[in-house]
Amino acid sequence: MRVRRVDPRDVRWELDNPDYRVYFWTRPAHSNAEPSCTEFELTETDVPAVLDWAKRTAGNRTFAVYAVCGSVDGKGLVRLAGHDPLAPASVAAEYPAARRA
Repeated sequence: MRVRRVDPRDVRWELDNPDYRVYFWTRPAHSNAEPSCTEFELTETDVPAVLDWAKRTAGNRTFAVYAVCGSVDGKGLVRLAGHDPLAPASVAAEYPAARRA
């Protein structure tokens, strides 16, 4: 983790009440197949509640939590927690703690 001070005036916009998406990944019984994914969108909530719901709902599945953000290009996702097993290996290697969400 890297920490640095910032000037809060460099932010152009902020989203106070975003929607969230949680992706649950299930590994198939045979290891050479890609995992399948089930996606949910949660609204009118906050990060602690989303993380709590995801942990309680996950069972033995891996999950990733995202904030949904809009721009002129359309919707986008910002990963807040967890791990996407289909993400490039460099992302997983850079953030190993994310695999244990």
